[in-house]
Amino acid sequence: AQFLAEDVRANTDSLLKSSTTGKSKGFCNAPTLKQALPEEKIGRGLLEALTKKMAADSQTDADVQQLVDSLAEDFRNNLATFFRRSTELLRHFFTLRSVFSDDSDGNGGFGRSESQKAKLSNIVQEMEKEYGKMSELSKTLEEEESKMFKPIMNQLDWAFKLHREDDSKTRGGFVAVSGFVPVET
Repeated sequence: AQFLAEDVRANTDSLLKSSTTGKSKGFCNAPTLKQALPEEKIGRGLLEALTKKMAADSQTDADVQQLVDSLAEDFRNNLATFFRRSTELLRHFFTLRSVFSDDSDGNGGFGRSESQKAKLSNIVQEMEKEYGKMSELSKTLEEEESKMFKPIMNQLDWAFKLHREDDSKTRGGFVAVSGFVPVET
């Protein structure tokens, strides 16, 4: 790119400096491009990709509304309920988590009282229940509908990961594992 820019600059500097001469102001001597377009095979691929991208980007609110209207009423209600419930649980989770990590007093934060630990534990348990319900429901749905739960489940996954990391710090680096994991030999 730098070589191309230097080449263009070298070929046009003299033309621009003599822009006051003649009717065409010096651009009649401008170089012409010998290969202005890519090879046919590459050009066709680029145009097809660009066309697909433009078509995907041109979806309107009407397209979205049409998709929503095609979903079953029960599914829409479940999705909205899971979204609201998960959002509220995540809000409480991150609020309580921020209280634990607040270090405004210079003593490493407020610490975790037993009631705060219990409250956070209850929130995480409720998030796990919601996650489990969504997971079970998404197994019974068509692929397109089950994908709609993915963003909510990803947010819950992130919160679980943060909780495990925080929990391992307070327990000396160990993470609780429930049950045994079978090992294949």
